[in-house]
Amino acid sequence: MKAYIIFDKEFRTNIFDDIYKCTREYLTDKGYDIAETGIGKGELAYCMGCFGCWIKKPGECVIPDLMKEINDTYMNSDIVVYLCPIVFGEFSANMKNALDRWIPNILPFFVVRKDSSTTHTSRYASYPKQIMLGYSDSLVGEDAKLFEDITKKHRRSIEVIIYGNSTEDLKTNLNKIELGRVGGSL
Repeated sequence: MKAYIIFDKEFRTNIFDDIYKCTREYLTDKGYDIAETGIGKGELAYCMGCFGCWIKKPGECVIPDLMKEINDTYMNSDIVVYLCPIVFGEFSANMKNALDRWIPNILPFFVVRKDSSTTHTSRYASYPKQIMLGYSDSLVGEDAKLFEDITKKHRRSIEVIIYGNSTEDLKTNLNKIELGRVGGSL
């Protein structure tokens, strides 16, 4: 069993250290082999919207940078945990860039959801379980709610945990999640 932790290197605070250590211990105790990638400013190019990942090299970004390794590790994992700083109710810039560059893992076709919004169809039969673990040194309730709403709007098969300064609560919340790969519904 493989787990993958993705985090923003620019937001390594005491809270980050606590959740990073707790998450690694939790996954190790569950028997997962853990890979990780920290993303720093300028380490990923921005998506150019060239559609090369759909047309020229289906399933692979045409930009030669760290994202190829991230997507390969992502797709070969059973669980992916994003340790994501919450900045004004949103992802940090580095995490948002990584999430935007995730599109090679989906198809260019659209389907309409029950709520009338649209989403891309799945490229693969299964994907790793995604857990978005949001944190901030000065989190207010509105920012936490906005972060959760935005995250769930863009990904149906994702669990969102907002860290509330207690590693015991974090472990309790992680224990509520069914771990392992999920079907093709994103």
